[in-house]
This record gives sequence, structure tokens and C-alpha cells, in this order.
Amino acid sequence: MSWSDLPAELVAAIADRLIEHADLARFRSVCPSWRSASAEHAARRRVPQLLLPSQSSSPSRKVWSLTDDRLGEISLPGGRGRSFLFASTRGWMLGISGDLSSVTLLNPFTGSSADLPALSSSFCGDSDRVPRDVVWDWSPHAVVVSPGKGAFFCRPGDGSWSSVVVNCSQAAGVSSITYCDGVFYLFDRATCKTAAVDAATFGEVNVIEPPPLEMFTWPRWRRFEANLAVSSDELLLLVRTQLLHPVYGAWGTEKSYFKAFRVDNRGGGGSRWSEVTDIGDRAVFVDHFRAFCVEVNGLNGLRRNCVYVASSYEEVNDDYGLDINGRYTATVLDLADLKAVDLSHGNLLKVWCSRFWQWPSWSMPNL
Repeated sequence: MSWSDLPAELVAAIADRLIEHADLARFRSVCPSWRSASAEHAARRRVPQLLLPSQSSSPSRKVWSLTDDRLGEISLPGGRGRSFLFASTRGWMLGISGDLSSVTLLNPFTGSSADLPALSSSFCGDSDRVPRDVVWDWSPHAVVVSPGKGAFFCRPGDGSWSSVVVNCSQAAGVSSITYCDGVFYLFDRATCKTAAVDAATFGEVNVIEPPPLEMFTWPRWRRFEANLAVSSDELLLLVRTQLLHPVYGAWGTEKSYFKAFRVDNRGGGGSRWSEVTDIGDRAVFVDHFRAFCVEVNGLNGLRRNCVYVASSYEEVNDDYGLDINGRYTATVLDLADLKAVDLSHGNLLKVWCSRFWQWPSWSMPNL
């Protein structure tokens, strides 16, 4: 009798006792029978975690579990120095050192890592700022990154980064990068335009115009944020006033300042954006870097037709305004009635970031 011959009930019972995502991922990779027997447990755990930047040069980063308010840690590759870590929707993360000399792909669930070429000192422009606002995604062909204006790609085996030249990103900014079905989508939240770039050739294949901006009816003095969620059959555009921490802004009272739009076939073929109030049995996870959809399966505890937003705010800890920390927030917004519930409680409130303040970001476990 081999390990693969263990009864499915016993395998499932063992899987139910595995707490760490990395342990469950390794457990499910043993053999097909173990993977099948633990499928229901994996479905319950398919819930994004919130990656929280560190306030120090610690060799690890914290992640917050939405389902049980538990804090975990992700170890950075040894010898990398101070790194900025950026999540993705498929398990891998991108680590960049403060001086741009070290760029690493890291899979926290398997421990795998891969070095990428160093970024140019001009990557962040003429300023001396550290790379807090880098957006990125990856495909079987390449990794694409952007510091907020312009974009650069690197294929496996390349010794340097090359520019992605598209009209949309060159003229304005790149606030998120999403890969789906052979195409990279470079989104600019300032104009709500999207450039679709072929993932193999890196040629621009389409520029997707936004809905009429006059549809956004809030006062001009209000700041708004826009996010693009990409799936195989549609694009979702979420436009909202900036989500503030409850002590600074009554988000729950701003019901008229959120809109969601969808377009079929990625905006091609003459399709037009239409406003929606129901996205079906899905939840959209939004942070400063991207938006993505997660199926609500009845096991993972997520709420259908809802938007989960991660953000942050500054907190002054002295009388002179010199000691400023970053605090992190999570909020769920129901698209049906635009009622919001603050999820910032427990262990999430215990984490703060000071010297190298950075945005939190949702990370989807790869199980």
C-alpha cells in the first residue's frame, strides 16, 4: 500500500488540520488522489490574504487573513536587504530592493524564487523616492512592471528590461497591470483608459476607451479612484470616491459616489460600457494596485456581489506631526445597496508601517 492509496476520508481529515497555506499547497502536490480528496478544503481556503508592508528591515512580511483575523509571515529570499514586496493574483510575488539592484520573483507557498535583472536607476524617474507604487504582473512569456509611468518587460533569460511602447501608457500613467488569456492590460486610473498589449510580441492590440466621464457625477473637488478587473469574457471598471478610514470620512453615507461598469469582449467589436449593480456570484477585491474577481462558492465565506477594498491612512503619533505611521483598513461594500462594513479589527489594527510607508495589497493563495 502506497501513500496515494490512503482513504479519501483520511486525506481530507488531515487537510482540514493544515493551517498554513504553504503546507496545504505542498500537501496537495503529493499526488492526484490527495489533491482530489482535499479539493473542498482548498475551496474554503481560496480567499485573498492582505499583504502588509513592514515598518522595519525585517527579513519577512506580514499577511492578514480575512477569514479568521490571523497574521502570518512571508520570508524574503536571504541576502536581499530591504525589499519592497508586491502581490499578485496567482500566488507569486515581486520583490524589489530599495536601490533597485535586486529584483526577485518569490512564491511564498512553495519557497521557489527566481532572480530578474536589476532595474535602471532611472526606473523611478528623477526623484529619490523608493519604489512604493510599482505595479506588475507576469505571464508564461514575461514579467511586466511599471513605476507609474511607462512599462518595462523582461522575458526568461533576458539580461535587461525593455520598454513597452503603447500610446495609452506613454501619454499618461499606468496604475495597474493585469495578464489574462495572452494579453497584458495596462490601465490608467486618471483617464480610465486601458491599453491591451500582446503578451508574446508586446505590440499594442487595442486601446479601450472609458465610459463617458460625465457619468461620474460627484463634485469635482472630490478625489476618485478607479480600478479595472479583467476576466476572460469581460472587463469590470469600478469608479469610486477615495475610500477613507472611518474616523476621517463617513464612507457609509457616500452612497451616490460609486459606480461599476462592464463591457463584453474586452471592449472590442463596438461593445460599449454599461453600468451594473449586480456582478453575480462573485466578489471583487480592490487595492491601490489592482482589482480582481473571486468566485463565491458557498465554502469560502465571501459575500456575493460585493467589493472588498484594502487601503491605508496616516496616523500622527506626536504633538508636532513628525511621527507618522501608516495604518491599514479593509472594507466590504455591497453593490446592491452600497452599504459598507468596516473589516478593520483585531490583528489588522496591530500592524503599522513607519519609515518606508507602502500600500497594502491583496494576494490570492495558489493552492
